[in-house]
Amino acid sequence: MGETTAVKKQEVLKLLADDWKASDIRELGTTLLRLADSLDQAWNGSNVKSIFRWPSELARIEKNALNLAMKARVIYEQRGRRWDHLPADLLGEPAWDMLLDLFIQFAGGAKVSTTSLCMASRVPSTTALRYINALEEAGLVTRSTSEFDKRVTFVALTDQGVLAVGRYLEQY
Repeated sequence: MGETTAVKKQEVLKLLADDWKASDIRELGTTLLRLADSLDQAWNGSNVKSIFRWPSELARIEKNALNLAMKARVIYEQRGRRWDHLPADLLGEPAWDMLLDLFIQFAGGAKVSTTSLCMASRVPSTTALRYINALEEAGLVTRSTSEFDKRVTFVALTDQGVLAVGRYLEQY
């Protein structure tokens, strides 16, 4: 990395520290991590193909996933804005934040790394990992290892998870 790149990074960091709230910086970090995950997997949104089965309730939810994901994004962002006004330890529902994030990424055909999902939960990683285990035991998520980097594990909604979150979002 050249000296000018390092200087530019320092300038960006100073701007962030001066003008942004902590929640804004966390959101940027999560976005950058997702971008890195996508680059690692050579993800291309134009290659996303519909996988819905027909006819079934799951197919209906999958077919409407992008609209439902927009609802999920609104809910997730509203929940995050509470942290600007209230103590974080009073607002915990990390499993729900994870499920919303996973549904949003499911709709776009993107993979979610465990690290990214921990950040989306808005709790310490150790707590988030316990919730991922609980979600997996409940049959709502599944984990898989990256084929490109064996150190990376992805978390995805199972069909049961898509149905559960999708049903809720349809009623929202």
